[in-house]
Amino acid sequence: MNVEKVGPVGAEITGIDLSIGNNIPTDKIIEAFLKHSVLIFKNQDLDPISLSKIALIWGQPLIHPVFKGIEGHPEIIQIQNLGEKYHTNAHWHSDVTFEKEPPDVTLLYSLEIPDEGGDTLFSNQYLAYEGLDESLREELENRTAIHSNLGVLILAGGDKKDEKEVEHPVFRTHPASQRKALYITEAFVKGIKGLDSIKSQETLGKLYEHSCDKKYIYRHKWSQGDLVVWDNRCVLHYAEHGYGGKKRTMHRITTAGSKPF
Repeated sequence: MNVEKVGPVGAEITGIDLSIGNNIPTDKIIEAFLKHSVLIFKNQDLDPISLSKIALIWGQPLIHPVFKGIEGHPEIIQIQNLGEKYHTNAHWHSDVTFEKEPPDVTLLYSLEIPDEGGDTLFSNQYLAYEGLDESLREELENRTAIHSNLGVLILAGGDKKDEKEVEHPVFRTHPASQRKALYITEAFVKGIKGLDSIKSQETLGKLYEHSCDKKYIYRHKWSQGDLVVWDNRCVLHYAEHGYGGKKRTMHRITTAGSKPF
């Protein structure tokens, strides 16, 4: 197994065939994951059964609280291009932060890839936290943000009465590395608790802009058979479009999470 750093966040792993199902160096993979936060495994041949088994390296696969999984594998969501108008992930976010225990890890596997466009960007939120203005960091050190599932409900055609809210710390401590990361996401955060609405939105605007500074970002250009695994506790991601009506089909799994602290 070889590990090659690809940017401010992320590493490419080579010398591993994940489809074999055994003799996979799990301990080394987890070690690399905790160090680099995003792992790229290229040229993999994974059916849904294999993908679900691989997810167990990081934890128990979850069933998404809103979107339905594929037939026979409710834990796997198929993400497919329906045109740029319906592209839902063109924003920086961590997955499903509106849950009390958001998923720790996301696995995304490419089945069909357009010849251009469709990159995914990843931003290192350890570095974002460390790079914050000291006075702002002190001001927000013990603050929580209010996360809501309303946007996802509307997107999925659900009932607004099923909206739920949860509070998570603005700065999250990773349970394994013990490092702090900026933990806000424009997709799901409604405000910062204890700040008036104007101050809250002004502060969030600063944090959103800072969280995706180019010096924290790795851009992944997909190829068919890529498996990318990332740590939602310390990484934001952004899915670009830019491929018109061309086919782009992915399988996604998230694994069981933990309560942010």
